[in-house]
Amino acid sequence: MEKKYDILFQKGLVVSGSGIRKADVAVKGEKIARVEPGLKKEEAGRIIDASGKYVMPGVIDVHVHPVYEDDMGGLSLTAAHGGVTTLIHFAYAKPGMKLIDTIKQYQEEGSKKSCLDFGIHGTLFDPASQIEEIPRAFDLGVSSFKMFMAYAKLKWMTDDYHLAAAMDLIAECGGMAMVHAENGLVTDYLEDRSLKRGEDQRRVFLMTRPDRLEAEAIFRAITIAAVTRCPLYIVHLSTAKGVLPLQQAKAEGQAVYVETCPQYLTMTDTKLQRLGPLAKIGPPLRTEKDRVALWKAIQEGIVDTVASDHAPKAKKLGDPFFESPFGSPQTETMFTVTYDEGVNKGKIKPERCVQLFSENPARIFGLYPKKGTIRQGSDADLFIFDPEKFHMLQQQTQHSGAHYTLYEGRRCKGKPVLVMQRGKILVENGETRARPGDGKFQPTKIIKGKL
Repeated sequence: MEKKYDILFQKGLVVSGSGIRKADVAVKGEKIARVEPGLKKEEAGRIIDASGKYVMPGVIDVHVHPVYEDDMGGLSLTAAHGGVTTLIHFAYAKPGMKLIDTIKQYQEEGSKKSCLDFGIHGTLFDPASQIEEIPRAFDLGVSSFKMFMAYAKLKWMTDDYHLAAAMDLIAECGGMAMVHAENGLVTDYLEDRSLKRGEDQRRVFLMTRPDRLEAEAIFRAITIAAVTRCPLYIVHLSTAKGVLPLQQAKAEGQAVYVETCPQYLTMTDTKLQRLGPLAKIGPPLRTEKDRVALWKAIQEGIVDTVASDHAPKAKKLGDPFFESPFGSPQTETMFTVTYDEGVNKGKIKPERCVQLFSENPARIFGLYPKKGTIRQGSDADLFIFDPEKFHMLQQQTQHSGAHYTLYEGRRCKGKPVLVMQRGKILVENGETRARPGDGKFQPTKIIKGKL
């Protein structure tokens, strides 16, 4: 006789953005069937004891780059081990490439390789020739578009004219602009000046990418978004000075969403000086003052999401610093280190983690309440988190194709021990059960208004 439920999580602490309650979670097929105390174990095919553990909505990592040491398959695997159940990838339409063709290519690759559900952001490296394709991207389920205000020498930078033109069209279509906010031209000048002086590029890395240039670009992006009435998403906020214009924009009611990343919440330039090219990321790891300010921005609701910026590059400790690429592996360790630094040190509560990693990303990109919450009728995307489990982060236990982690040797308290997506167990006690092709493409739709 068929059981009423496929799986029943018993006696766990179910966490939402508004509170924690002791309840059972019943799963049938791909959906959550019931969430309440005292469900009968006889009605389920399998019982999982979640006593003393948190039952949390699956993490939605909205900032990943599947074009380096991890493709869409490998990235989904390493992410799953970190409690992630949904990814939103940046589809790189570099100069000379068509945006629509790129989106279709990513959708096809993801459907074949990804073990996680996934969405896509359009990434415009050459807006002057790619803007006209934006309306057609909406027909493919893509509603968010990233542009770079940095990297002028690489010819990736979007000037203000085309930033405004893109935002105007994105707003007209009901989408959202995303920007990497650093002043590219001044950054390149400072770097060129430093090179002419023969300075050690690792030692002066932070000085060639100062906080004021990030803050300036954030203010400029906010201003252009305001005059074009375009919702705006600031990726990887790294500096205290950048918080101020964002705070003002939010106070004025502008549709601006703010993301930071675990690396900026847990590390400073001291890590870069020790690890050199391995810790070379953009924007750079900054000062302790900036790190503290980002936690305050999380506490005050200025920061809406935490995402990984997972960009694992092939580099070694002894590589020449200037020639080394930007980026690091982050998605597998993202939730664990943020929880360890935030909850275990009294900065935030578990409920705030759920807002930052699950609820807010789902709301911003139109996936809520299908995803981002544990409630009847939602997708059974969840993970069991043991808040008492100690473990040490090491590259040899990670699942990324990168041969390093910036957290090597960090001892953390708290670990995902089971990860489920749409009713299927992907990871259990470190064992991988996920299969390539299990992931489904998730169209996005941008919300309007406050979270």
